[in-house]
Amino acid sequence: MTSFPSPIPSIMLFLALTMQFRFGESFSAINSNATPKVKTFHFGAGCFWAPADKIKSMPGIVSTSVGYCGDDTVSPDAAISYEKVCGGRTKLVEAVRVEYDANQLSYEDLLPIFAEVNTAEYGNKRQYSGVIFTSSKEERKIASNYLEENKQVVASVEEMSSNYYKAEKYHQDYWAKWRTRIPLLVGGLFLISKIGGDMSQTIYNFVCYGFIGFTLIERKIDTAVETISARND
Repeated sequence: MTSFPSPIPSIMLFLALTMQFRFGESFSAINSNATPKVKTFHFGAGCFWAPADKIKSMPGIVSTSVGYCGDDTVSPDAAISYEKVCGGRTKLVEAVRVEYDANQLSYEDLLPIFAEVNTAEYGNKRQYSGVIFTSSKEERKIASNYLEENKQVVASVEEMSSNYYKAEKYHQDYWAKWRTRIPLLVGGLFLISKIGGDMSQTIYNFVCYGFIGFTLIERKIDTAVETISARND
């Protein structure tokens, strides 16, 4: 009588991936240095995932989120989605919203940080533009002078739009979540490969396709159930 390997390892892997899949935000770093003197800084630097991730753990940074801004022709009540921005139906830019402690960081301190994480290139479409969004004449002067002195930084200066639209949940803490998911997936697949036989291949395929499927479902659910409302600065 043929004996099959226990499916328990694959079930445990599946549950671990599923839980991390929906609750991965809890693994992201939290800056506990709360302060009442919090200011905001918005910028576009190419794709918003990596810049937000790199900045969030820096001293003086209270929090980061990713979203869209830079187009005041969009109705504040409009349902903005990643698909609309990607499709060119708006002039919105993928933006990072940084809340920082003004006691630890000045506005001038933020500009070299922006330059360090900026991946925008000349010729990028509007969505991936390098933009420093300013909220006052003083900020605009400081940002313009910085770019004048650092011409290698591919960016422009724009007045902050009236609204910042926070992006869908699956975009938030994106790399923090995937740094946990990828090792889980690779480690799990390695263990499954050690089982051997047809059952091993079946479990392997199930986990791979299941992981891809859940990733797509995550995006669909977040897009469907979250109405992205404008946040006025």
